[in-house]
Amino acid sequence: MPRDYNGSATSCLRRCAGRVGPPVRVMHARLCDQEVVMSPDHRAILDQIRFAPEALRQALATVPPGAHDRSPRPGEWSVRETLVHMRNSVVMVHGLRIRRLLYERDPVFADYDEATYRAEDLRRGEPLEDLVRMIVHEHEQIAGLLDGLPDDRWARQGRHPELGPMSVEFLARRVAEHSLEHTQQIAETARAL
Repeated sequence: MPRDYNGSATSCLRRCAGRVGPPVRVMHARLCDQEVVMSPDHRAILDQIRFAPEALRQALATVPPGAHDRSPRPGEWSVRETLVHMRNSVVMVHGLRIRRLLYERDPVFADYDEATYRAEDLRRGEPLEDLVRMIVHEHEQIAGLLDGLPDDRWARQGRHPELGPMSVEFLARRVAEHSLEHTQQIAETARAL
């Protein structure tokens, strides 16, 4: 059962105990019939995260058939390489760190060896559809975690040994920016192929 923002998983259910009907699982946007107001900045970040999968689909639709594994120029990533990087970053870096910030106090984040993970995943030859599905799903999951998150929780921080402090807001903003950067990269790659 998800934990509510006041600590325990059951405290919100206890506050709602006077309701008629079965127990209700409380999600982020509503806490026991109380709307949680998000700042316009946080709502904009959330909207960008939610828009990212559609923008990615649009960019992928411009890639010529059978060209997903071709590099547009020597030393540049193919569409597949970009998708592997996007998936790994949103799942193993941004998504994981946001979750840790929501459930832990002052976590220390491990470093991430992007090149090693990307190379190994490229050797596995995952289907493009699976990569896209995982990227889309993780964006939806992150949006669900952040939807209705009280503003003070966006300031929660963890620390990366080399990169320093990282807050929920910083990581959420990075999810949106990173997705947009690489979606644009895919669109540019498609034009160059």
